[in-house]
Amino acid sequence: MHSILLRLAATGALSIVLVMLAGCGVQPDDTLGQAYVAPASLTLRRELRQKNSVVAVLKHGDRVSIVDVHRRYVKIRTDKGAEGWLDSTELLSPEQMATIRKERERMSHLPSEGAATVYDALNVHIDPSRQSPAFAKIPEGGAVIVLAHRLEPKITGPVRIPTLVIQKPEPAHKRRTKNKASKNSVRLPPKPAPPKPPENWQEMSGEPSAESLHSGAEGANGAAASKKTEETEKPVVMEDWSLVRTKNGEYGWVLSRNLIMSIPDDVAQYAEGKRITSYFDLGAVQDEEKGPRHDWLWTTLSGTEPYDFDSWRVFLWNRRRHRYETSYRARNLVGYFPVHVDPPDPGVPGRRFELITKDDDGILRRRTYLFDGTRVHLSGTEEYHPEAAQKVSATSPVKAQQQVGWFGREWLNLKHMLAGGRRH
Repeated sequence: MHSILLRLAATGALSIVLVMLAGCGVQPDDTLGQAYVAPASLTLRRELRQKNSVVAVLKHGDRVSIVDVHRRYVKIRTDKGAEGWLDSTELLSPEQMATIRKERERMSHLPSEGAATVYDALNVHIDPSRQSPAFAKIPEGGAVIVLAHRLEPKITGPVRIPTLVIQKPEPAHKRRTKNKASKNSVRLPPKPAPPKPPENWQEMSGEPSAESLHSGAEGANGAAASKKTEETEKPVVMEDWSLVRTKNGEYGWVLSRNLIMSIPDDVAQYAEGKRITSYFDLGAVQDEEKGPRHDWLWTTLSGTEPYDFDSWRVFLWNRRRHRYETSYRARNLVGYFPVHVDPPDPGVPGRRFELITKDDDGILRRRTYLFDGTRVHLSGTEEYHPEAAQKVSATSPVKAQQQVGWFGREWLNLKHMLAGGRRH
């Protein structure tokens, strides 16, 4: 009876030690590396060739340990101990995951450029590329916040396999063959000496004539030139991507053509075939006949361009004619996000907004405008440096959103007039 109690006590102590080791996150010796799940959900299978051998379903961001490699597939172990096989293209390396987390932190400081809805269910990608893993999905009719825009080439080539294991394990049959060869190496006779070169080896390896070299070089240059011409003539298809924030606080990239900016149809009808890239509410207007309406600022883009907009426009609601009319319009420019609009001030009529454009001299300038409810006035212009602006926005995002009161607006106007400008 005493020996049984001792065995039970030893077994209990061993169990406690194993639990403590598991809680401390001690990795087994067969771990080859770490990785993270890239897509929104991923099925873990016990065997590669058995589709019905599902072990677990993993989610985006889950950490797994790699224990074996077979071509492009890897055998992984989850934190809960489940083991199975996955396609390595569905995983992210620790370096990639760290970069993604850093990028998402930067994205959280970007201001909104307007809300949008989606046509159909839409995948959200980690990077602006079709080959990038989709880690979330927006349902049909779902809403997102647009933050940025980017133009990227359409990639149709094979998916690049990530580097998850620095040194791949050697298969068992190769290890057995190598061990067998090493054991039998002492019994094998020495290798024979290499054969001697022929006596006329110098004549056989003589240099070609100048004429043959010239003709060969012409042929090679001609082939290289024709190949380069073919590559140059082949057009590069570009795709427009938008960085969005979902209602769940997820940041990712979607194809811009699948988004509809949520500006009212009364204003959207004036887009003239252009794509609305951002829009902002400039204040409410009460119409006795039509009810409440709003003044709007929008930016539009004519085609597929590497910048964010090529025109902007301010719409005001005419209470007498009961329709929208243009207060100000700028065309044929190169504009970039972010577009900033001051929050409303109940005690001050009108709104102040800022736009960033590149002038003919290639310099980015940020222009400040005042909308008094009827007309738009240019109140200031300054050079814009993206690096400095991002640093200020990241360190003090609240300061960038501070509103300017009536005195500040009038002071900006006075400075501009004293500098030789005029009100528009």
